[in-house]
Amino acid sequence: EGAVRRAPKTTQRYDVDEQGRGTVGSEKNRYYADDDKASLRDLVSQQKHTGGEDYDRNLAQNIMRKSRYKGTEMDVDDEYDNDGGIEMYEKREKRMSQQQQQERAKQQAVQDYRRTQAAHSKCTYCLDSPARPKHLHIAYGNLAYLMLPPSGRLVPGHCIISPIAHAASSRAVDEDVFEEIRNFKKCLVKMFAAQGKECCFIETVVRLGGAGAVGTAMGKHATVECIPLPDDVAEHAPMYFKKAIDEAESEWSTHDAKKCISTAPPKGLRGSIPPNFPYFHVEFNMRGGFVHVIDNEDLWKKEFARDILIGLLDLPENLTGGMAKQRALPPALLKKEMDQFLDKWDAVDWTKQLQG
Repeated sequence: EGAVRRAPKTTQRYDVDEQGRGTVGSEKNRYYADDDKASLRDLVSQQKHTGGEDYDRNLAQNIMRKSRYKGTEMDVDDEYDNDGGIEMYEKREKRMSQQQQQERAKQQAVQDYRRTQAAHSKCTYCLDSPARPKHLHIAYGNLAYLMLPPSGRLVPGHCIISPIAHAASSRAVDEDVFEEIRNFKKCLVKMFAAQGKECCFIETVVRLGGAGAVGTAMGKHATVECIPLPDDVAEHAPMYFKKAIDEAESEWSTHDAKKCISTAPPKGLRGSIPPNFPYFHVEFNMRGGFVHVIDNEDLWKKEFARDILIGLLDLPENLTGGMAKQRALPPALLKKEMDQFLDKWDAVDWTKQLQG
């Protein structure tokens, strides 16, 4: 008793005059830092490329910086009556001058660019990377390309479709990139159908990296593998994959009720799960397949699809298991398989249309 209750600090924004002073009878018109000069297009672009504001992270960082934080700054009554505590959710940079904010943003942009370039330079599937295996590339679209796998080839004809720009998954790419990936799939289906085979497309998406361009660069590059299966094997493949997915992970996992989600048309992959989720997807020709949302990336078997296909194709047992070495083909065999693939691909190559 007798203690004087300090008036809570408010961050409400009111109409102000030219000198920045509140006018008589002004009304509250915003809470956070002013963004009236930014267009809707700018705000959408900022959200897409930088991930926007992470208010939970801002709060945690502000609490850590506040050496005498007692929790009273977040009083519920103050929050409703006077907007108390809202400043705890704002970035520290928002309290800087405009010049300081611009300088800080410039430094952050340079740092993000360097981190992104460093990540891309080590990526096997980025076209501007010195580490890319250019001798394995088969055909280029405007936004996606086709190549043979650097290692771990299961059967002749095993190939990879990948977006040219670094992306986390085929679910996360733009619509025009997704359409080019589908164009490659259609051509592969037609090519292998002439050989009495069906295509099994597999994609495993883990290590998404985080929000924004830097977060995406830190994650893995999206790849869709195509493994040709003889017709008699392809007939049983959906059943084998569905059973394996149903038995994957714990029965107490978050998505246990829907372990195996159908991606049959017209929904497809993009209509079956939202973006920014780790997942495993298998598709048979262009008829759809199954997608499984991965709850625990640490427990998910990296060689999940590979082991199933090795069993289906009755390949040597020493190729199975996460510890199995996925070696590159000997140069002579690789050249032979590349020449054979190019001969068959030439008749269905849709990228020829781009050259005209």
